Amino acid sequence: MMKKWIGIWLAVLLLPFMAPAWAAQNLTPVQQAQATVEHAANQALKALHAEPKADLSKPAVIDALIAHYVLPVVDIEASARLVLGHYWRTATPAQRKAFVEQFKHLLIRTYGKSLSTYPGAKIRYLSNRDTSDGRFATVHTEVVPNGHAPVSVDYGLFKVGGKWKIYDLTISGLSLVQSYRSTFSEEIQQTSLQALIKRLTKQNQAAGKG
Repeated sequence: MMKKWIGIWLAVLLLPFMAPAWAAQNLTPVQQAQATVEHAANQALKALHAEPKADLSKPAVIDALIAHYVLPVVDIEASARLVLGHYWRTATPAQRKAFVEQFKHLLIRTYGKSLSTYPGAKIRYLSNRDTSDGRFATVHTEVVPNGHAPVSVDYGLFKVGGKWKIYDLTISGLSLVQSYRSTFSEEIQQTSLQALIKRLTKQNQAAGKG
């Protein structure tokens, strides 16, 4: 079940958007956050459509596009910190660096697998009232897969260095960060953080990512 939800969570970053065109100036914080997500998705889609169909069957091609267009608007380290929770505080600098790197590759691999799972899906923006404090914002959307019922997806973003970054996705009330946190926490309790990093590294290397 978790893999199914993660597939949808990560795929929505590359889906075409059905959104209003915002003015270039006088944007509220939540509109700025929404524009960030929309721009990344549109740029990725343009690049995808420019690729020969044969190349899109190659995981390395999809992964490269995701790394170039999507990851710049995702704060991998912030997500990794939230996923590890208190284990982040007790991790060594080397463990933190290694986990962030392998977590990044895990997300790239999942993005790539998910992209072909929900072809033609659309995203609608719901009423996004500006409840942001200027630092954090939530963009509420609805994913509409072909032939399937709409699914609510919320983007959690925060502003750092003058730019909005995605740190979490929540689908039907289930948070990506919390789901990974629950899974990894259980694994760390049964083994160790170092063992988790080793497993992720091995998986990523097997997929040509480590």
